[in-house]
Amino acid sequence: MYQTGPSPAALLAEPMLVINQKLKLIELRNEFRIFDQHGNQIGVAVQARQSPLAFLARIFSDLDVALPMTLEVRDRAGGIALTLHKPWFRMVCSVTRGDGMELGTIRKRIRLGKARFSLLDPSGRDIGEVRAHNWRAKDFSVLDSSGQELARVNKKWAGLRELFTDADNYVIQLNPAAPDPMRGMAVASVLAIDTVMKQKDTG
Repeated sequence: MYQTGPSPAALLAEPMLVINQKLKLIELRNEFRIFDQHGNQIGVAVQARQSPLAFLARIFSDLDVALPMTLEVRDRAGGIALTLHKPWFRMVCSVTRGDGMELGTIRKRIRLGKARFSLLDPSGRDIGEVRAHNWRAKDFSVLDSSGQELARVNKKWAGLRELFTDADNYVIQLNPAAPDPMRGMAVASVLAIDTVMKQKDTG
């Protein structure tokens, strides 16, 4: 399934990350700031490239969740820790680590009720899921294939208010026992949730 090895970025080893979407008057591309549990900025997630057609659709429509998206998670030194890519009109993100290792895909399930995402390895085998706690899809658990909780994601967080008052915030708390590369998939799931479900979400 995977070849285990050291994580290429220290931010993936953090026990907690706060991911704050930067608010812009006209959002031409996605950009997030990444903080540790003490409020220190340790990275960013930025939209790497955007076609002219997607650029125009983003400005003049509310079709954000249908648009293609490539996000790069970069550490404080600018090194790429993770890359996520979502193609046109699909509710799935492929995830690659900064050293080029393919981690797998995060795919939203088409279903009634609470939102769920499947975590798949590069061969398409089911290795876990992201499960919403409620119908509003504000809180999630990231589980491995045995049902063990690897991480918990909350869309809103009350801590460090002076830093995080301008746009969507996500906090991910990682189980210390969560192994790499599943830690990378768990961190990527936060951005996949936003990319697939939460674009232009004012709720």
